[in-house]
Amino acid sequence: MSVLAPALAEVALITYRDVKAGTNVVNPIPHFPLPSQFLSVGIVYGALAMFPDNASTLAATIGWGFVIATLLNVFTPAQSVASTNSTTAAQSQTITT
Repeated sequence: MSVLAPALAEVALITYRDVKAGTNVVNPIPHFPLPSQFLSVGIVYGALAMFPDNASTLAATIGWGFVIATLLNVFTPAQSVASTNSTTAAQSQTITT
């Protein structure tokens, strides 16, 4: 199995998600993913491509796992940071009162 198919699927999902959401305010091209998102896909899937030939099935399975996680929106850094900040703020208010 190749890691190329999940890498291309990941790029397609990232592009679709950002074009649909349109929330990249800091991006000079609105509604288009930041280049760092494509770079991160290249780094992660490039590392998976370095697995030896006898472990290529494992690398492809891990790659498809990342695609499924992106599809299900399991990890969204902006939301996790915001929820952490609100939880910390709520905890500090209960401690001070």
